[in-house]
Amino acid sequence: MKGHKIVVSIVLAMCLGGTTACHHEHEHEHEHHHHHDHDHEHHHDEEEGHHHDVPANSVKFTKEQSSIIDFATTEVSAEKFGRVIKATAQVVSSQGDEQVAASRASGVVRFVGNDIVEGASVKKGQRLFTIESSGMADGNMAVRYQEAASNYNVAKAEYERKKDLAQKGIVSQAELERSRAAFETAKAAYDNMKGNFSPSGAVVTAPMSGYVKSVNVQNGGYVEAGQAVVTISKNKDLYLRAELSPRYYNNLKHIKTANIELPDGGGVYTLEELNGAFVSYGKASGEGNPMIPVTFRIKNCGNLIAGSFVRIYIVAEDDGEAIAVENSGIVEEMGNTFVFVEVEPELYEKRLVTLGGNDGKRTVVTSGLKAGERVVTKGATMVKLAQGAGALDPHAGHVH
Repeated sequence: MKGHKIVVSIVLAMCLGGTTACHHEHEHEHEHHHHHDHDHEHHHDEEEGHHHDVPANSVKFTKEQSSIIDFATTEVSAEKFGRVIKATAQVVSSQGDEQVAASRASGVVRFVGNDIVEGASVKKGQRLFTIESSGMADGNMAVRYQEAASNYNVAKAEYERKKDLAQKGIVSQAELERSRAAFETAKAAYDNMKGNFSPSGAVVTAPMSGYVKSVNVQNGGYVEAGQAVVTISKNKDLYLRAELSPRYYNNLKHIKTANIELPDGGGVYTLEELNGAFVSYGKASGEGNPMIPVTFRIKNCGNLIAGSFVRIYIVAEDDGEAIAVENSGIVEEMGNTFVFVEVEPELYEKRLVTLGGNDGKRTVVTSGLKAGERVVTKGATMVKLAQGAGALDPHAGHVH
Protein backbone atom coordinates (compact mmCIF):
# COMPACT_ATOMS: atom_id res chain seq x y z
CA MET A 1 0.00 0.00 0.00
CA LYS A 2 2.79 2.28 0.88
CA GLY A 3 4.54 1.44 -2.46
CA HIS A 4 1.38 2.32 -4.41
CA LYS A 5 1.25 5.79 -2.85
CA ILE A 6 4.86 6.44 -3.89
CA VAL A 7 4.12 5.59 -7.58
CA VAL A 8 1.07 7.88 -7.63
CA SER A 9 3.09 10.76 -6.21
CA ILE A 10 5.77 10.35 -8.88
CA VAL A 11 3.15 10.34 -11.71
CA LEU A 12 1.46 13.48 -10.36
CA ALA A 13 4.80 15.22 -10.11
CA MET A 14 5.61 14.35 -13.72
CA CYS A 15 2.24 15.54 -14.92
CA LEU A 16 2.51 18.77 -13.05
CA GLY A 17 6.03 19.23 -14.39
CA GLY A 18 4.85 18.42 -17.94
CA THR A 19 2.02 20.88 -17.64
CA THR A 20 4.43 23.57 -16.62
CA ALA A 21 6.80 22.71 -19.46
CA CYS A 22 3.95 22.75 -22.03
CA HIS A 23 2.76 26.05 -20.69
CA HIS A 24 6.22 27.61 -21.09
CA GLU A 25 6.62 26.13 -24.57
CA HIS A 26 3.26 27.57 -25.60
CA GLU A 27 4.20 30.96 -24.23
CA HIS A 28 7.50 30.89 -26.15
CA GLU A 29 5.72 29.89 -29.37
CA HIS A 30 3.16 32.65 -28.91
CA GLU A 31 5.96 35.17 -28.33
CA HIS A 32 7.73 34.01 -31.55
CA HIS A 33 4.56 34.57 -33.60
CA HIS A 34 4.14 37.99 -32.06
CA HIS A 35 7.65 39.03 -33.11
CA HIS A 36 7.05 37.68 -36.61
CA ASP A 37 3.89 39.71 -36.98
CA HIS A 38 5.71 42.78 -35.71
CA ASP A 39 8.52 42.31 -38.27
CA HIS A 40 5.96 41.90 -41.05
CA GLU A 41 4.20 45.11 -40.02
CA HIS A 42 7.55 46.91 -39.87
CA HIS A 43 8.50 45.66 -43.36
CA HIS A 44 5.09 46.70 -44.70
CA ASP A 45 5.53 50.16 -43.20
CA GLU A 46 8.95 50.43 -44.83
CA GLU A 47 7.46 49.53 -48.22
CA GLU A 48 4.71 52.09 -47.82
CA GLY A 49 7.27 54.69 -46.74
CA HIS A 50 9.31 54.05 -49.90
CA HIS A 51 6.28 54.56 -52.15
CA HIS A 52 5.48 57.88 -50.61
CA ASP A 53 8.58 59.20 -52.49
CA VAL A 54 7.24 58.20 -55.92
CA PRO A 55 5.08 60.95 -57.51
CA ALA A 56 1.61 59.74 -58.39
CA ASN A 57 1.79 61.22 -61.89
CA SER A 58 4.82 59.19 -62.98
CA VAL A 59 5.64 57.05 -65.98
CA LYS A 60 8.25 54.38 -66.47
CA PHE A 61 10.33 54.77 -69.64
CA THR A 62 13.08 52.20 -69.91
CA LYS A 63 16.54 52.50 -71.38
CA GLU A 64 15.46 50.03 -74.05
CA GLN A 65 12.62 52.35 -75.06
CA SER A 66 14.80 55.47 -75.07
CA SER A 67 17.55 53.77 -77.09
CA ILE A 68 15.36 53.39 -80.18
CA ILE A 69 14.33 57.07 -80.42
CA ASP A 70 16.02 60.45 -80.36
CA PHE A 71 15.98 60.83 -76.57
CA ALA A 72 17.79 63.26 -74.28
CA THR A 73 17.47 64.87 -70.86
CA THR A 74 18.93 68.20 -69.76
CA GLU A 75 19.52 69.70 -66.34
CA VAL A 76 17.87 73.11 -66.22
CA SER A 77 19.40 76.16 -64.60
CA ALA A 78 18.71 79.85 -64.27
CA GLU A 79 20.33 81.68 -67.20
CA LYS A 80 20.16 84.93 -69.13
CA PHE A 81 17.12 85.15 -71.39
CA GLY A 82 16.76 88.15 -73.68
CA ARG A 83 13.63 90.02 -74.59
CA VAL A 84 12.07 88.48 -77.68
CA ILE A 85 10.34 90.41 -80.46
CA LYS A 86 8.28 88.17 -82.73
CA ALA A 87 7.80 89.27 -86.33
CA THR A 88 7.29 88.10 -89.89
CA ALA A 89 10.22 88.70 -92.25
CA GLN A 90 10.38 88.62 -96.02
CA VAL A 91 13.19 86.76 -97.77
CA VAL A 92 15.04 89.09 -100.17
CA SER A 93 17.94 88.31 -102.52
CA SER A 94 21.16 90.17 -101.87
CA GLN A 95 22.34 92.63 -104.52
CA GLY A 96 25.38 90.52 -105.40
CA ASP A 97 23.36 87.32 -105.47
CA GLU A 98 21.43 88.02 -108.67
CA GLN A 99 22.13 89.47 -112.10
CA VAL A 100 19.98 90.62 -114.99
CA ALA A 101 20.76 89.60 -118.58
CA ALA A 102 19.79 92.19 -121.21
CA SER A 103 19.38 91.98 -124.97
CA ARG A 104 22.34 93.40 -126.93
CA ALA A 105 20.23 94.08 -129.99
CA SER A 106 16.68 94.78 -131.04
CA GLY A 107 14.73 91.91 -132.52
CA VAL A 108 12.47 88.93 -131.99
CA VAL A 109 13.13 86.62 -129.01
CA ARG A 110 13.63 82.91 -129.64
CA PHE A 111 14.02 80.54 -126.70
CA VAL A 112 16.95 78.15 -127.08
CA GLY A 113 15.12 75.35 -125.22
CA ASN A 114 11.80 74.59 -123.56
CA ASP A 115 13.21 74.66 -120.04
CA ILE A 116 13.81 78.38 -119.68
CA VAL A 117 11.25 78.79 -116.91
CA GLU A 118 11.30 80.24 -113.41
CA GLY A 119 13.17 77.98 -111.04
CA ALA A 120 15.23 76.25 -113.73
CA SER A 121 18.90 75.69 -112.97
CA VAL A 122 21.40 77.30 -115.37
CA LYS A 123 25.18 77.45 -115.77
CA LYS A 124 27.27 80.53 -116.42
CA GLY A 125 27.57 81.16 -120.18
CA GLN A 126 24.64 78.87 -121.03
CA ARG A 127 22.68 80.13 -124.06
CA LEU A 128 19.14 81.02 -123.12
CA PHE A 129 17.73 83.10 -126.02
CA THR A 130 18.59 84.44 -129.45
CA ILE A 131 17.41 87.81 -130.69
CA GLU A 132 16.66 87.57 -134.40
CA SER A 133 17.03 90.84 -136.31
CA SER A 134 16.97 89.43 -139.84
CA GLY A 135 14.79 91.65 -142.00
CA MET A 136 14.99 94.54 -139.54
CA ALA A 137 15.72 97.84 -141.29
CA ASP A 138 17.79 99.21 -138.41
CA GLY A 139 20.29 96.42 -137.92
CA ASN A 140 20.48 93.00 -139.52
CA MET A 141 22.63 91.01 -137.09
CA ALA A 142 23.29 88.29 -139.64
CA VAL A 143 24.90 90.82 -141.96
CA ARG A 144 26.97 92.34 -139.15
CA TYR A 145 28.13 88.90 -138.07
CA GLN A 146 29.26 88.03 -141.56
CA GLU A 147 31.08 91.35 -141.88
CA ALA A 148 32.96 90.75 -138.63
CA ALA A 149 33.93 87.22 -139.74
CA SER A 150 35.12 88.49 -143.11
CA ASN A 151 37.18 91.34 -141.63
CA TYR A 152 38.81 88.92 -139.22
CA ASN A 153 39.79 86.46 -141.93
CA VAL A 154 41.22 89.21 -144.18
CA ALA A 155 43.20 90.83 -141.36
CA LYS A 156 44.55 87.45 -140.23
CA ALA A 157 45.73 86.53 -143.72
CA GLU A 158 47.35 89.94 -144.24
CA TYR A 159 49.18 89.81 -140.93
CA GLU A 160 50.54 86.32 -141.59
CA ARG A 161 51.66 87.37 -145.09
CA LYS A 162 53.53 90.47 -143.85
CA LYS A 163 55.03 88.52 -140.95
CA ASP A 164 56.58 86.17 -143.50
CA LEU A 165 57.81 89.06 -145.65
CA ALA A 166 59.28 90.82 -142.60
CA GLN A 167 61.43 87.78 -141.90
CA LYS A 168 62.82 88.14 -145.45
CA GLY A 169 63.37 91.89 -144.98
CA ILE A 170 60.85 92.87 -147.66
CA VAL A 171 58.53 94.89 -145.35
CA SER A 172 59.52 97.15 -142.48
CA GLN A 173 58.88 96.41 -138.82
CA ALA A 174 56.54 99.39 -138.59
CA GLU A 175 54.39 98.05 -141.40
CA LEU A 176 54.28 94.66 -139.69
CA GLU A 177 53.11 96.29 -136.44
CA ARG A 178 50.29 98.12 -138.25
CA SER A 179 49.19 94.82 -139.75
CA ARG A 180 49.31 93.12 -136.36
CA ALA A 181 47.20 95.90 -134.79
CA ALA A 182 44.59 95.64 -137.54
CA PHE A 183 44.43 91.86 -137.04
CA GLU A 184 43.95 92.11 -133.27
CA THR A 185 41.19 94.69 -133.69
CA ALA A 186 39.36 92.51 -136.20
CA LYS A 187 39.83 89.45 -133.96
CA ALA A 188 38.39 91.24 -130.88
CA ALA A 189 35.35 92.35 -132.87
CA TYR A 190 34.81 88.86 -134.24
CA ASP A 191 35.24 87.17 -130.81
CA ASN A 192 32.71 89.57 -129.36
CA MET A 193 30.26 88.71 -132.15
CA LYS A 194 30.80 84.98 -131.64
CA GLY A 195 30.22 85.25 -127.89
CA ASN A 196 27.13 87.41 -128.11
CA PHE A 197 25.74 86.82 -131.55
CA SER A 198 25.20 84.04 -134.06
CA PRO A 199 24.45 84.11 -137.77
CA SER A 200 20.77 84.18 -136.79
CA GLY A 201 21.07 87.07 -134.32
CA ALA A 202 22.17 88.16 -130.84
CA VAL A 203 22.66 85.56 -128.13
CA VAL A 204 21.55 86.00 -124.50
CA THR A 205 23.54 83.83 -122.09
CA ALA A 206 23.31 83.24 -118.33
CA PRO A 207 25.57 85.82 -116.61
CA MET A 208 26.25 83.38 -113.74
CA SER A 209 25.31 79.96 -112.47
CA GLY A 210 22.14 79.79 -110.44
CA TYR A 211 18.39 79.68 -110.91
CA VAL A 212 16.04 81.54 -113.22
CA LYS A 213 14.28 83.99 -110.94
CA SER A 214 12.15 85.68 -113.60
CA VAL A 215 11.68 85.62 -117.38
CA ASN A 216 10.69 89.02 -118.70
CA VAL A 217 9.95 88.13 -122.34
CA GLN A 218 7.83 85.73 -124.34
CA ASN A 219 8.95 83.43 -127.09
CA GLY A 220 8.39 85.35 -130.34
CA GLY A 221 8.08 88.72 -128.61
CA TYR A 222 9.99 91.81 -129.67
CA VAL A 223 12.65 93.44 -127.48
CA GLU A 224 14.75 96.59 -127.74
CA ALA A 225 18.51 96.62 -127.33
CA GLY A 226 19.33 96.92 -123.59
CA GLN A 227 15.96 95.54 -122.43
CA ALA A 228 16.08 93.12 -119.45
CA VAL A 229 15.32 89.61 -120.64
CA VAL A 230 15.95 87.31 -117.66
CA THR A 231 17.05 87.53 -114.01
CA ILE A 232 19.36 84.86 -112.59
CA SER A 233 19.78 84.33 -108.85
CA LYS A 234 22.22 82.17 -106.90
CA ASN A 235 19.70 82.03 -104.04
CA LYS A 236 22.55 81.59 -101.54
CA ASP A 237 23.07 84.96 -99.90
CA LEU A 238 19.75 86.25 -98.64
CA TYR A 239 18.39 89.07 -96.53
CA LEU A 240 15.55 88.82 -94.03
CA ARG A 241 13.64 92.06 -93.78
CA ALA A 242 11.16 92.53 -90.93
CA GLU A 243 9.08 95.60 -90.20
CA LEU A 244 8.50 96.42 -86.54
CA SER A 245 6.25 98.77 -84.68
CA PRO A 246 7.95 102.04 -83.55
CA ARG A 247 7.30 100.99 -79.93
CA TYR A 248 10.26 98.59 -80.25
CA TYR A 249 12.65 101.30 -81.42
CA ASN A 250 14.53 101.60 -78.11
CA ASN A 251 15.16 97.84 -78.11
CA LEU A 252 16.62 97.71 -81.62
CA LYS A 253 20.03 99.06 -80.64
CA HIS A 254 20.34 96.12 -78.23
CA ILE A 255 19.65 93.37 -80.79
CA LYS A 256 21.90 90.38 -80.10
CA THR A 257 20.72 87.63 -82.42
CA ALA A 258 17.62 86.02 -83.95
CA ASN A 259 16.06 82.62 -84.46
CA ILE A 260 14.41 81.85 -87.80
CA GLU A 261 11.48 79.46 -88.14
CA LEU A 262 11.31 78.02 -91.66
CA PRO A 263 7.92 77.48 -93.30
CA ASP A 264 6.12 74.13 -93.50
CA GLY A 265 7.85 72.58 -90.50
CA GLY A 266 11.35 73.20 -91.81
CA GLY A 267 12.69 73.69 -88.30
CA VAL A 268 14.08 76.60 -86.30
CA TYR A 269 17.64 77.82 -86.90
CA THR A 270 19.74 80.30 -84.98
CA LEU A 271 21.31 83.17 -86.88
CA GLU A 272 24.70 81.60 -86.23
CA GLU A 273 23.62 78.25 -87.70
CA LEU A 274 22.77 80.04 -90.95
CA ASN A 275 26.11 81.90 -90.94
CA GLY A 276 24.12 85.08 -90.61
CA ALA A 277 24.46 88.44 -88.96
CA PHE A 278 22.40 91.42 -87.91
CA VAL A 279 22.83 94.11 -90.60
CA SER A 280 20.90 97.23 -89.62
CA TYR A 281 17.65 98.80 -88.53
CA GLY A 282 15.92 101.92 -89.79
CA LYS A 283 16.58 105.12 -87.92
CA ALA A 284 13.24 106.62 -88.92
CA SER A 285 9.89 105.48 -90.26
CA GLY A 286 8.74 106.49 -93.72
CA GLU A 287 5.92 108.86 -94.52
CA GLY A 288 3.81 106.20 -96.20
CA ASN A 289 4.88 103.41 -93.84
CA PRO A 290 5.22 104.01 -90.08
CA MET A 291 6.98 100.66 -89.50
CA ILE A 292 10.74 100.39 -88.84
CA PRO A 293 12.71 98.00 -91.09
CA VAL A 294 15.15 95.54 -89.49
CA THR A 295 17.49 93.53 -91.73
CA PHE A 296 19.47 90.32 -91.18
CA ARG A 297 21.80 88.54 -93.61
CA ILE A 298 21.86 84.72 -93.86
CA LYS A 299 23.13 81.88 -96.01
CA ASN A 300 20.34 79.92 -97.61
CA CYS A 301 19.98 76.47 -96.03
CA GLY A 302 18.28 75.26 -99.21
CA ASN A 303 14.70 75.74 -98.05
CA LEU A 304 14.24 79.44 -98.73
CA ILE A 305 13.36 81.35 -101.88
CA ALA A 306 13.33 85.08 -102.42
CA GLY A 307 9.88 86.57 -101.94
CA SER A 308 8.74 84.06 -99.33
CA PHE A 309 8.11 84.82 -95.65
CA VAL A 310 9.45 83.32 -92.42
CA ARG A 311 8.75 83.69 -88.73
CA ILE A 312 11.59 85.45 -86.92
CA TYR A 313 12.29 85.78 -83.19
CA ILE A 314 14.51 88.82 -82.63
CA VAL A 315 16.42 88.59 -79.35
CA ALA A 316 17.26 91.93 -77.73
CA GLU A 317 18.71 92.83 -74.32
CA ASP A 318 18.50 90.44 -71.37
CA ASP A 319 15.39 90.52 -69.22
CA GLY A 320 17.28 88.84 -66.36
CA GLU A 321 17.75 85.21 -65.40
CA ALA A 322 15.10 82.60 -66.01
CA ILE A 323 14.66 78.84 -66.28
CA ALA A 324 14.06 77.92 -69.91
CA VAL A 325 13.29 74.56 -71.52
CA GLU A 326 13.71 73.52 -75.14
CA ASN A 327 10.39 73.65 -76.95
CA SER A 328 10.73 69.98 -77.89
CA GLY A 329 10.52 69.12 -74.18
CA ILE A 330 7.10 70.74 -73.65
CA VAL A 331 3.90 68.75 -74.20
CA GLU A 332 0.29 69.92 -74.17
CA GLU A 333 -2.73 68.13 -72.86
CA MET A 334 -6.26 69.44 -72.40
CA GLY A 335 -5.08 73.03 -72.65
CA ASN A 336 -2.33 72.57 -70.05
CA THR A 337 1.42 72.35 -70.54
CA PHE A 338 3.72 69.77 -68.97
CA VAL A 339 7.33 68.67 -68.85
CA PHE A 340 8.69 65.28 -67.81
CA VAL A 341 11.07 65.54 -64.85
CA GLU A 342 13.47 62.68 -64.13
CA VAL A 343 12.74 61.20 -60.68
CA GLU A 344 15.27 58.41 -61.03
CA PRO A 345 16.68 56.54 -64.03
CA GLU A 346 13.80 55.23 -66.16
CA LEU A 347 11.18 57.04 -64.05
CA TYR A 348 9.72 60.44 -64.98
CA GLU A 349 7.12 62.69 -63.41
CA LYS A 350 4.70 64.57 -65.65
CA ARG A 351 4.92 68.06 -64.12
CA LEU A 352 2.41 70.86 -64.77
CA VAL A 353 4.22 74.12 -65.65
CA THR A 354 3.33 77.66 -66.62
CA LEU A 355 5.18 79.29 -69.48
CA GLY A 356 6.60 82.71 -70.27
CA GLY A 357 8.55 84.08 -73.24
CA ASN A 358 9.50 81.96 -76.24
CA ASP A 359 12.47 82.61 -78.55
CA GLY A 360 11.52 79.96 -81.08
CA LYS A 361 13.85 77.33 -79.62
CA ARG A 362 13.31 77.64 -75.85
CA THR A 363 10.46 78.73 -73.60
CA VAL A 364 10.72 80.30 -70.14
CA VAL A 365 9.10 78.26 -67.35
CA THR A 366 7.70 80.67 -64.77
CA SER A 367 6.47 78.04 -62.31
CA GLY A 368 6.55 74.28 -61.77
CA LEU A 369 10.27 73.70 -62.27
CA LYS A 370 13.39 74.30 -60.19
CA ALA A 371 17.01 74.81 -61.17
CA GLY A 372 18.96 71.55 -60.95
CA GLU A 373 16.09 69.32 -62.03
CA ARG A 374 16.59 67.15 -65.10
CA VAL A 375 13.98 67.39 -67.85
CA VAL A 376 13.29 65.32 -70.97
CA THR A 377 14.16 67.58 -73.92
CA LYS A 378 14.02 65.06 -76.76
CA GLY A 379 11.45 62.31 -76.96
CA ALA A 380 8.94 63.90 -74.60
CA THR A 381 6.07 62.97 -76.91
CA MET A 382 7.02 59.29 -76.71
CA VAL A 383 7.19 59.46 -72.92
CA LYS A 384 3.71 60.98 -72.97
CA LEU A 385 2.48 58.09 -75.12
CA ALA A 386 4.05 55.61 -72.72
CA GLN A 387 2.24 57.31 -69.86
CA GLY A 388 -1.03 57.13 -71.75
CA ALA A 389 -0.50 53.40 -72.27
CA GLY A 390 -0.35 52.85 -68.51
CA ALA A 391 0.64 55.24 -65.73
CA LEU A 392 2.52 53.89 -62.73
CA ASP A 393 0.61 53.07 -59.58
CA PRO A 394 2.90 54.19 -56.73
CA HIS A 395 1.39 51.47 -54.44
CA ALA A 396 1.77 48.65 -56.95
CA GLY A 397 5.22 47.58 -55.80
CA HIS A 398 8.83 48.62 -55.52
CA VAL A 399 10.09 50.43 -58.60
CA HIS A 400 13.46 49.24 -59.88
